[in-house]
Amino acid sequence: MRAVVWTGKGTLEIVDRPIPEPRPGWVRVKISQVGICGSDLHFLDGGFPSPVGLVPGHELGATIDAYGDSAGDDLLPVGTPVAVEPIVGCGRCGLCLVGEYNRCLERKIFGMNTRGGMAEFMTIPNDRVYALPAGVSAGDGALVEPMAVCVRGVRFGGIGLGSRVAVLGTGSIGLVSILAARAAGASEVAFTARHPAQRDLAVAFGATALPDGATNDYDVVIETVGGRADTLNQAVGLARPGATISVLGVFSGSVAIDGFAMGTKELRIVNANCYGRAHGGGSDFDVAMSLFRAHGDALRSLVTHRFSLDRANEALATAADKATGSIKVIVEP
Repeated sequence: MRAVVWTGKGTLEIVDRPIPEPRPGWVRVKISQVGICGSDLHFLDGGFPSPVGLVPGHELGATIDAYGDSAGDDLLPVGTPVAVEPIVGCGRCGLCLVGEYNRCLERKIFGMNTRGGMAEFMTIPNDRVYALPAGVSAGDGALVEPMAVCVRGVRFGGIGLGSRVAVLGTGSIGLVSILAARAAGASEVAFTARHPAQRDLAVAFGATALPDGATNDYDVVIETVGGRADTLNQAVGLARPGATISVLGVFSGSVAIDGFAMGTKELRIVNANCYGRAHGGGSDFDVAMSLFRAHGDALRSLVTHRFSLDRANEALATAADKATGSIKVIVEP
């Protein structure tokens, strides 16, 4: 099969690899679409060490292709379009046993620290695939993973009926956070945007631009920029006393924060990392699938560019250059 891997120069190259055979309890999926995430771009810009030889890709839409031995009962039929939850823990520690495998010290994130899905096929545990709604294409499954990230961020932020929310950054995670916050009951969602395409889509999603001079106004601030931005200080200024700052952005180093204002306001800062399973409840992916049924058309509108597998480097460059109007860039193996 064809796959792309990271080189030592922060670029991708196409390689031929054997089609993987699923081990017992695992499933092989045929990849339809792969979304490029901001975390992928951290490998491109040097924010993360380049993982030489690693297949990237963790936003995945696919179809069931084959099961390993002793696969078990109640399996999805071969050919079923699915979304892929690209994370596994050790399965033995206390965190894994209560469904918080995203915190497991041995966790693997497909496409980040173990081989991902920017290839024609990949294998994954059976319980990490989710059937898409009837009539939804396999490629659309790539849009479920970003929604699951935002579901967790909204849940950790405590957003509920009547919450006033500010979203910092309107890349794909910021935009999907707007949808998730509105679905959770937020009465108002304000946003910051650097590019016209992001601004227009945020407004279409029912949010309003953050007013100039806004301070101490919001019940929850969702940070989605990360990198080297000063957005945590901005969040502290926007948050009302007693508010929560939910951090979804991935920071590439130490960042400053106004500790005095954070303390005097009694702010709570929470980090939402990937997705897991709520204690006694379903997974963040289950909730994301439900929201996909209601907001599928809005999620599809995030996709601005599509590239074939052999144009993966062009896809990365387009995703990194917002002057292209890119929001969600898709690679189609």
